[in-house]
Amino acid sequence: MTDRDPRIGTGSDSHRLEPGDGIRLGGVFVPCRFRAVAHSDGDTLLHALADALLGAIGDGDIGDLFPPTAENRNRASADFVREALRRVTAAGRRVGNVDVVIRLEEPKLGPFKDRIRGSLAELLAIDRTRVGVKAKTAEGTGPVGRSELVECEVAALVL
Repeated sequence: MTDRDPRIGTGSDSHRLEPGDGIRLGGVFVPCRFRAVAHSDGDTLLHALADALLGAIGDGDIGDLFPPTAENRNRASADFVREALRRVTAAGRRVGNVDVVIRLEEPKLGPFKDRIRGSLAELLAIDRTRVGVKAKTAEGTGPVGRSELVECEVAALVL
């Protein structure tokens, strides 16, 4: 095994939901009756993605890089991913692919998955065939099933 072997990172994030006009997932605005409660713009998917990228190179997490300070209030989550990607590149690596699972009871994400996939591919500067996006419900159980929470998990391969 060498330091040039492919490396995998995982990231997960969740945010409480409250009444609102929509949520951001993967850089895409999804209109719905909720908003994510967060210090930044609340893009749960991009938070998990940043952590997955950082994990793949053994470099902390977004809380280390972007603590909940006044400076980071309402910050665009794409900034977190751009910094993680900058660190991946500085480590002499590139993103091979990412695979995403979004857990949200409503709204149904089928109509948004392709836009999310494209948004992630553009942000990461990879072909969209290297981005997997899956949407799951909790079948009415637990905080996701009661529409109290959105959860995202991401696996990222860096080469």
